[in-house]
Amino acid sequence: MKVAIIRNPVSGGRSGQAGWLRVRRELDRHFSLIDEHETVAGGTPLLARRVVEADVDLVIAVGGDGTISEVADGILSSSRPETPLAFVPAGTGGDYARNFDLPRQPAAIAEAIARAPLRKVDAGFLRCRAEDGAIAGRHFINIASFGVSGEVVRTVNGAGRGGWLPGSLRFFVHSLRSILRYRPRGVRLVLDDREVHAGPVTTVAIANGGWFGGGMHVAPAADLSDGLFEVAVLGGAPTLETLMLLQKIYSGAHVGDPRVRFYRARSVEAEPLDDRPALLEADGEMPGSIAASFEMKPAALTLKI
Repeated sequence: MKVAIIRNPVSGGRSGQAGWLRVRRELDRHFSLIDEHETVAGGTPLLARRVVEADVDLVIAVGGDGTISEVADGILSSSRPETPLAFVPAGTGGDYARNFDLPRQPAAIAEAIARAPLRKVDAGFLRCRAEDGAIAGRHFINIASFGVSGEVVRTVNGAGRGGWLPGSLRFFVHSLRSILRYRPRGVRLVLDDREVHAGPVTTVAIANGGWFGGGMHVAPAADLSDGLFEVAVLGGAPTLETLMLLQKIYSGAHVGDPRVRFYRARSVEAEPLDDRPALLEADGEMPGSIAASFEMKPAALTLKI
């Protein structure tokens, strides 16, 4: 089996690097032919496409949610979209990995990748307005969202690795700062050609998986293999109410709260109703802002995990 590793060299800091070396030694016990590549800023999807089109049998992504998502995007955008993907979480958020029961010890991680059967899971595809005004498109595998969540991700990414703060606390601190500054944006939301909302929103999450924001269980009913998005809509709310709701989202206790509505859909369209388009994030990366469309791609991604 010809295996390609695509690794973000800064994910997890020094401890992540040391942990990765142990995992790599274990992977070498199971796979005899491995090529390792390091990511470069902005070039991961293209790197993944080139690697896949060189006829590899398995791609292993090593890094945080953004790295794993961008590698998946490269695979799905290639001429061989059925190429299997495995991953080793090594970033701060680790939200996509929360959807799986993964081992933590290096030997167990390598053995699990080597022995795992192939499985099909869903992916999303979004189109939005990029910062330069052009229309951009990309796949996402966990959650795309806009509103205060986009502001949070921009602040987190702009703050670098966050020093000693763990991923969940880092997101929480920046969430507080962003919520205090945020003013709800006007949005028209259409799901499967049916308008469900026209007015202010705090956050809208278009969820394939269940977690985002460093451990917020925003969509507990989301299923990676049911061919549908779970769409969570938090309408415009005063700052204090938003802060109180934020606490609930970590445990999933926001389900049933009258300030949050849930829908299931195959397609989502969002357009701004004022001159302040909401910022969009996808798997922790910043592709642009709304107006945006989101399309479910059932069973598009092959995982070996």
